[in-house]
Amino acid sequence: MADPISPISYKQRNGTDPRASGGGGAAYAGGGDAAERWRQNYVATPYEPYQYPSGAASHHSHRGAQTNQKSDKATEEGEERGHWGSKAEFLLSCIGLSVGIGNVWRFPYLAFENGGAVFLIPYIILLVLIGKPMYLMETAIGQYSQLGPLNVWRCAPVMYGVGVAMVVLSLLTAIYYNQLMAYSLFYLFASMAPEVPWAKCDPSWADESCFDVGLVTCSVLNITNPGPNDTCTTKTESSASQYWTNYVLEIEKEGLRGPGDIGTLKWDLSLCLLLSWLTVFLCLMKGVKSSGKVVYFTATFPYIILIALLIMGVQIEGATKGLTYLFIPKWEEILNVHVWRQAATQMFYSLSVSWGGLIMFGSYNKFRNKVHIDAFLVSSLDFITSLIASVAIFSVLGAMAHDLGVEIKDVAKDGPGLAFVAYPEAISRTLPVPQLWAVLFFFMLFTLGLDSEFAFLETFTTALYDTFPKTRSYKVTVTAATCLSCFLLGLPLCSTMGQYIFKLMDNFGGGIGVLLIAIFELIAVHWIYGVRRFTDDIYFMLGFRPSMFWNVCWVFIAPVSLTVIFVYSSVTWENPVYNGIPYPPWAINLGWFLAAISVIFIPIFFIIRFFQYIITGKIAELFKPSELWGPGDAQARQELLAGQSNFKMEERIYGIDNPAMDPRYK
Repeated sequence: MADPISPISYKQRNGTDPRASGGGGAAYAGGGDAAERWRQNYVATPYEPYQYPSGAASHHSHRGAQTNQKSDKATEEGEERGHWGSKAEFLLSCIGLSVGIGNVWRFPYLAFENGGAVFLIPYIILLVLIGKPMYLMETAIGQYSQLGPLNVWRCAPVMYGVGVAMVVLSLLTAIYYNQLMAYSLFYLFASMAPEVPWAKCDPSWADESCFDVGLVTCSVLNITNPGPNDTCTTKTESSASQYWTNYVLEIEKEGLRGPGDIGTLKWDLSLCLLLSWLTVFLCLMKGVKSSGKVVYFTATFPYIILIALLIMGVQIEGATKGLTYLFIPKWEEILNVHVWRQAATQMFYSLSVSWGGLIMFGSYNKFRNKVHIDAFLVSSLDFITSLIASVAIFSVLGAMAHDLGVEIKDVAKDGPGLAFVAYPEAISRTLPVPQLWAVLFFFMLFTLGLDSEFAFLETFTTALYDTFPKTRSYKVTVTAATCLSCFLLGLPLCSTMGQYIFKLMDNFGGGIGVLLIAIFELIAVHWIYGVRRFTDDIYFMLGFRPSMFWNVCWVFIAPVSLTVIFVYSSVTWENPVYNGIPYPPWAINLGWFLAAISVIFIPIFFIIRFFQYIITGKIAELFKPSELWGPGDAQARQELLAGQSNFKMEERIYGIDNPAMDPRYK
């Protein structure tokens, strides 16, 4: 008997009528109590999945038409795909992804540079209107579909390029982000000496302008002609600064030369990079089953050190000087568009939205997990962590400025210089037992980076596993090959030209593309797939329907705000320089290539899909979800299909549970 109705079994009691809403096809609209009774009385079918006859699948909506001949395979793949061992693993992984090295050096410096407490106002506004809505959107759509950032775009196949862009951007970021972890390991091992090596000028790497960390230059004290009783020095660079540039980096100060000329490869940095990638491999070789256990330590240990540094730092004489500079507002900066752009950029770096990692983490959740609560908690904790790090860092820098008798702006540095120059110098000047605090600080930096690195790499491997499910049987091999490839691609960063390459990759590779990806991501989910469908999906999954506030943010506020910020960034764009040295034209062109290598896939796949639909005569379905789109959980798919079928059966008359046996549907 060729029956188009899937044999999904349910029991209908108390005269309730299981119905599902037609709009979006994702929410059960039979009323709160009735819907709950229907769900509680739902009984999964004991029969084998029904095989649709040819053409019969058209009886259902596009998601109801996920044919049962595919459900076996989908269920099997879902089981192989795996889930988090516990809710804590998901939360800690998200915390580890969002709370990274940038919280320690980037947020404090940007807050200081852009008006102190005034910077916090646009940051909080953008966090509420853009950050939190996008955080919920990404984790929820990943959890609903149980798919990574590549295949989740079955909801809007024409925007498949957004997923490809996310994966490419994450892989590119993973390559150079691990270099920060290599620097942390380098300093970690160096700190285990009887005296921290950057405290004094070593003739093997210091030049004639170097002075020991304990001294202060006469220039910062406005002494032009020091007398014999003056304790200042006329030398211009501290030993901590020269240790970083002359020993750790051995940077060639004339800048980049010709294409392919990376200078000399440093073996010590290369070994640190190798050790870092080996650590990443060992933690990821079994996917979330292994990384989910590691985050219990890597996501919590940094908080212990940050709080310890905060308690120690605020007690040091002069700490209030740093906190005053950080938190006293400069109100004239509030209307500066540059401040808002910096706040938006930092929000993306900090929360890690639009990199694909949050979609990937959400996809390993159980289907009914209350992800909206998790998203609110983690995005709020990320901001709190940035404040804790800011207080810890700038209290110590303030004490250092107090000892030197200078303004804090003369000791605060941008970029990695804050983590690897200013703060090590401050530790040596202000904290007791500097070796201990240095070891703890750089081990904290390494663990902060490790969590983020997990997400960047797993975004790529998850996309690979979802696209080619058979590769899940070779997770160790796939992870090893990926880590080895990234290590080899990152080796130029360990050369004497490495810092120039690092800044180029950071400015172009991970800085520009993420804004464009975020804009197209919002368009794909809330304009092409549709905000009503999306909220219906959330309601079906969680029993929670996002309010009008979330809808307005997703549909209008977030995409418009990001577009304005992107246009402003493009108009005011200036080519990067390093230590005052401009990049040659070929390097700038290479940077734009790195920026385009991810976002270029968005229009490419749009055009490909467009012509595919024209050739196959399905142009009307261009902006519709794929037939494969739907809940990633097998039982949820069955529940959704049963609701969409609109059965109206009365058990007291027919006395049967299996709709396929109902005589009315023969």
